Amino acid sequence: MIKKLRARFSTDSRYLALSIAFVIVFLEHLFIREYFGDAINIFSHLLNHNSLISVLKWRYLSWTSRIFIEMPLISLSTGMHTVLWAGLDILMWMLLIWSIMALTQYKHNFLVIGLVFFYPITQMASAGWMATTINYLWPLSLGTFSMTLLTRMYHHQKVGVTRAILACLGLLFASNFETFGIMYLCILTFFLVSIIHQHQLTLKRVIFVFTQYAICLANVTLALTSPGNQIRIITETRDNMLDFASLTPVDKLVMGFNNTFSELTDHSFLFLTFTVMLLITVLASKRRSPFLIGAAIFPVFFVTTRTILKPIIIIYSPKFDQLFNAVGAQQRVDPTNYFGFANYLPFVIYVLLLMSILVVLIHSLKDFTLGMLLSTVLISGLMTTVAVGFSPTLYASGQRVFLFLNFSIIYIIINLYDECQTYIASFKPLKRLAKWSVLILSVFFTVSNFVAIGLSYL
Repeated sequence: MIKKLRARFSTDSRYLALSIAFVIVFLEHLFIREYFGDAINIFSHLLNHNSLISVLKWRYLSWTSRIFIEMPLISLSTGMHTVLWAGLDILMWMLLIWSIMALTQYKHNFLVIGLVFFYPITQMASAGWMATTINYLWPLSLGTFSMTLLTRMYHHQKVGVTRAILACLGLLFASNFETFGIMYLCILTFFLVSIIHQHQLTLKRVIFVFTQYAICLANVTLALTSPGNQIRIITETRDNMLDFASLTPVDKLVMGFNNTFSELTDHSFLFLTFTVMLLITVLASKRRSPFLIGAAIFPVFFVTTRTILKPIIIIYSPKFDQLFNAVGAQQRVDPTNYFGFANYLPFVIYVLLLMSILVVLIHSLKDFTLGMLLSTVLISGLMTTVAVGFSPTLYASGQRVFLFLNFSIIYIIINLYDECQTYIASFKPLKRLAKWSVLILSVFFTVSNFVAIGLSYL
């Protein structure tokens, strides 16, 4: 038995990678405590005098359409079953990590866990650990698991009935988070169009794809028709953004877009890593051209001016820095400043940034279909954060709303690395630099997460 385990660990890197991930996630949860948040303040007493069904109905009519997500949240919060929650949350983290490995064909398992631990885990504590993880992490994990079966079907791999049912149940839970439901619909549409284009429609594929369509559309419809969502918008408008009702759809779109790219360019190491990988991908591509190289340099250069070179920019171009700081400080174009051209500059630069990224993804990869897939994943991930601009809690929600986008970026980075792996390997110094950088940064961010968990209780 032990020899078999040793043989598996030595021949298949996923077992060692998953073991390392489990130890880290388990140790993180040993230090996590639920001293505050929505689980204690809101959900812990809801079942004192009512049944779960009646509470869910009341929540649907008065506050939210996320009734499938709130089933475990209310159940675990009643009596504050933190140990049971921690066990389930560890399983969700492991399911997410395994699913990303499966989506990338188990080619870069250690890179997967390294990038996953780049993610600042304390963003999952903003509304309390239990409420935030169940609302955000669990839908992402179950939705990503469902996506693994979608890719298996696309690549003509066997999809068992049991796994298909589990995937659909997972998607029922995941798409109950309305923006994830829209994100999944975008990716599902890409796969459907690809299957039709390749003339590979089969009865099983049609049944599986349209079952997932029905689940996502049902949850999105549930969100759009929920009276509770409308009541929540009114309440949150009063509490967070009094002029929200006077904003046009274009105003809300621009607010969401600017806030998304402000967070990405100013506060996301994952996004910086992504832009660097874009540049390396172009340099490794046989399709590279001065135009593509310029398109890849622009995101790296701009993100660098907002992070590493920021102290120099403050000295030599303080107005430029202040312009983008204003976006991060929640300032926006309004009737008092709409006549100033400079106020529109951040939006214009952010649009150019997105266009540059999409041009590189679509035109520099060997496989055009892969480029379109990665572009679809990026756009659908961006939609989950830009859509928050249509909510008065845009600035109150914090960075937890970037979870889906962050893991979309992780998936894209791994695929870009796979694309240019041969190029990196041909330069031994570059290969060593990439290997040691990921290792050192993974250790650094893992330790930082442990420290941040402890400091979150001060």
